[in-house]
Amino acid sequence: MTSDDTEQLIASLQSKIAALHDDEKSALTSDLTALQALYARKSRQLDRLVKLSDANEAKLTKANNTLADFSQNLSRFVPKTVAEALNQTGSEAIAKTERRDVTVFFSDIVGFTTMTERMEPEQLASVMTDYFTEMTRICDKWGGTLDQFVGDAIIIFFGAPDSAGTEQDAVRAVSMALEMQSRLSVMQANWDAAGYTIPLRVRMGLSSGFCNVGNFGSDRRLHYTALGNTMNEAARIQDLCPPEQVLVSDDCYLRIRDHIACEKADEIQLRGRAHPTQLYLPIAKQDSEAKNIILGRETGFRLYVDKTHIKEKQNVITLLEAALQLVKED
Repeated sequence: MTSDDTEQLIASLQSKIAALHDDEKSALTSDLTALQALYARKSRQLDRLVKLSDANEAKLTKANNTLADFSQNLSRFVPKTVAEALNQTGSEAIAKTERRDVTVFFSDIVGFTTMTERMEPEQLASVMTDYFTEMTRICDKWGGTLDQFVGDAIIIFFGAPDSAGTEQDAVRAVSMALEMQSRLSVMQANWDAAGYTIPLRVRMGLSSGFCNVGNFGSDRRLHYTALGNTMNEAARIQDLCPPEQVLVSDDCYLRIRDHIACEKADEIQLRGRAHPTQLYLPIAKQDSEAKNIILGRETGFRLYVDKTHIKEKQNVITLLEAALQLVKED
């Protein structure tokens, strides 16, 4: 019964009592007075409960917003996969170190020292922010654990804290690397247009195998990372990789060969291995993003078309037709 219903009932009782004889009114009037007092008391209690509920709801909303902000900020300082593991299962999920079969990715910018010498600090900061932001986005897309940035180098591994299976972990890692190289071609065109003419050429190396994975560090500061020979091999392979290419170890190749085409590269001797290691160059597929992009450069000519960002299609067609006519003229 609502408060309006209760008030209507009391009003109805009052009118009925008024119609009674005097000797009948006394007892009923006393009961009605007590009922009105009880109703008023309950109404005040209900008002207090409503206000308390509203206050608790506001506190809960504020706490949820604070937690959401914390989670978002947490993923900026620790790998996204680690932040998700912490939110879902707590610190126990990553507190211990364990032996895991992972695929490790290393990348490095060729001639980075020269870049730092030839670019203004503000320009370098802008380019590197764009670079790290886009590479991190692609890493998150493929489910990698971003270990750390070391100067211009990026270290990522797949298979911990969560794994899709050793084969799929390797496929995702190599697919990520190929997409990074493809995206860098587009980013280079944008940097050229902005006047940053120094090429940013990146080499990438991957290796698969066992590592110790978990939180390492001191009692005051920990870092979720992987340690082991596989990490060292990936760094070594990256160092041997040609610029703008991806190079993988034989162990990694065995996991991706049914999914990604590869070409044989050099055979090298890795530390800790009794026999030479065959390296492979994965071949990128013509993905949907690449089909929407045309890049080209010659002396006196530069072309960059990204269909996904074109808004005025007819204006672009007019410009291309004018450029084609100009080039055809003797």
